[in-house]
Amino acid sequence: MDRSHLFLLSLFFGICSLMALSNAIIPILPDLDDALQIQAFIYSAYFFGAMITTLPGGIISERVGQYKVIWIGMILTILSGVILTSTTDPVLLLVTRIIEGIGAGLFVSAALSWINYQRNHTRLSGIFMALLNLGLLLGLLGGGWITGILNDTTAGILFFTILSILSFVILFICKGTQGIQAVSTTPHTGVQEWKPLLNDVYGMLIRQAPLWFSVIVLLGINGFVQAIYPEISGLPAQEVGTALAVMNLATIIASLTAPWFRIEPVLLIRISAVLMGVFVLIFIEYPFSVFIMGFVAGLIMISQISYLATAEEKQGVAMGLYTTASYAGMTFLPAIGGYIAGIFSVSTASALIALLAGICVVLIGACRCRGFVDSHDS
Repeated sequence: MDRSHLFLLSLFFGICSLMALSNAIIPILPDLDDALQIQAFIYSAYFFGAMITTLPGGIISERVGQYKVIWIGMILTILSGVILTSTTDPVLLLVTRIIEGIGAGLFVSAALSWINYQRNHTRLSGIFMALLNLGLLLGLLGGGWITGILNDTTAGILFFTILSILSFVILFICKGTQGIQAVSTTPHTGVQEWKPLLNDVYGMLIRQAPLWFSVIVLLGINGFVQAIYPEISGLPAQEVGTALAVMNLATIIASLTAPWFRIEPVLLIRISAVLMGVFVLIFIEYPFSVFIMGFVAGLIMISQISYLATAEEKQGVAMGLYTTASYAGMTFLPAIGGYIAGIFSVSTASALIALLAGICVVLIGACRCRGFVDSHDS
């Protein structure tokens, strides 16, 4: 295996271990604080950190190359994992989760940017998103089961911190690899200046506005479900982890099969919004719905990423905006929904979020998704 392939391996292993670390805390949220609102805030703090750094990470990766951004992201995530194993203070947990999210945001945006410059980007992005969700699944399962087996609240977090260190070692071996830095900058014009990149951000933000809204709402619904389920289910950590892992398993299946679907993106997003709006209203009474929600989320993620790969030239900017929108949904919908659920009821919060999905059904019609190619990468 040459070092360029080793670099790709480090991206795949890295995203899996980092996402597992980020999710390992979810099954133990009720053990950290009794208030549903605080649990939702601890959950959302990670995604807030990722939200504020994915766009800068994408822009910076266009200027300095993806490798450096990925390297910094992994260091921040690992350091936050170490801190999370040694504290239960709510304020420190919130701050550390934000730092953890910052690291993950840098890693994800830069890694997706590098992948979208590859010829077989659809297949690679499918594998990347599948491993991302596999990591989330392993974090849920491991965070719950390791905690139960060892009777140690932070044992799962420690385990996945160690795995993240291993993935960092693989990445470090790739340092100085010929070809990585050359691929990591825009292939047409080389390293980019700041002002044109900022103009690209503004133009892309306006041009793809309906798409960004759909990402925020549809992925945010998944975050809302995962944030409040540990508390409202009343199940022990092991069973909570298993139940939520089903959602990520469905997303993995969808991520691997999505490249073979030939569905126009606007239609897929509209159907997904309808399904998400319906199932967020009934997921408590009908647990099987979380599997469907996870599957739909996987299809829509790959469709959106593949569309951006063909519709936009600056992939660092495109993936920075995409991941910012996804993390914005995972930040605000769980936090706001959890707050409303704590004051009023879960059904009230679910109804308001379902209304947002309905708005998405209408607004997405303004998106023409120019550049969509109904074909597969070789």
